Amino acid sequence: MKESWKEGVYNFHYKIDKRICAREGCGKIFEVTPSDPKIYCSQNCSASVNNKKRSPYSLETRLKISSSLKGTKSPFRGVIKVPRIKTVCANSRCKKAFLAERWIGRKFCSNKCAMKAIGGKPTSPKAARGKAGIRKDISKTIYFYSRWEANIVRLFNYLGIEWVYQPKTFDLGSQNYTPDFYLPEHNIYLEVKNFLWKYSKIRDRKFRKLYPDINLILLLKKDYLRIENKYSYFIKNWEYKNSPFRAENITIVGQVPKRSKGTDCKSVALVLQRFESSPAH
Repeated sequence: MKESWKEGVYNFHYKIDKRICAREGCGKIFEVTPSDPKIYCSQNCSASVNNKKRSPYSLETRLKISSSLKGTKSPFRGVIKVPRIKTVCANSRCKKAFLAERWIGRKFCSNKCAMKAIGGKPTSPKAARGKAGIRKDISKTIYFYSRWEANIVRLFNYLGIEWVYQPKTFDLGSQNYTPDFYLPEHNIYLEVKNFLWKYSKIRDRKFRKLYPDINLILLLKKDYLRIENKYSYFIKNWEYKNSPFRAENITIVGQVPKRSKGTDCKSVALVLQRFESSPAH
């Protein structure tokens, strides 16, 4: 027995039998005791073979299984299967200790604490970034946070309107706010928003209360789609032409001359004023 144990024939007092997995295409060798009827190396291989022979449960069988499981407590309830580490909330006003998986890198105990801590940044890391990045056709240094922002800049350039990206950060007390654009010729701040979430609405109300003399316009989805419907077919590199509308007169880019600066600035100013006076704003 000692010699056999040294050669690997026995595992302590039990004899070892080497078998080849019976699933076609596997071929993995596994070890079992001779009395073990196991022919597959794992439950995955066993299920992939045996489940093909089974038909779906009938409705009657499923109802019986459902009724038998009613009121049964899970044996794993309250049991932490995955090891976790103790972390202290990064919010200085909270400092609550919580458990989290070590590979997640979670810093805050809740989204509420996260927004209180990072909501004061000019652009929140929690904000959605639809195709964020640098657009070389616009600038080699400016990092836009969405396609919509980049397309609005392309519209400004097409119409000859002077613009500044994220020019100033306003202090709202519990948070900071940086509008997307500033139009110096019209003294207008412009914010491009797909929709107004609760956080955005609160921030907008705070801004208008603290800075009533500053002209801030919200360009929402309805306004953006109207602009896209009118200008996207004329502007080169316009991103993601997925508007549900169809332009009345589709023209190939390059055949339309660039508009004169003065006329277009006045027309866009009127458009922005119309957006501001609409009930949605």
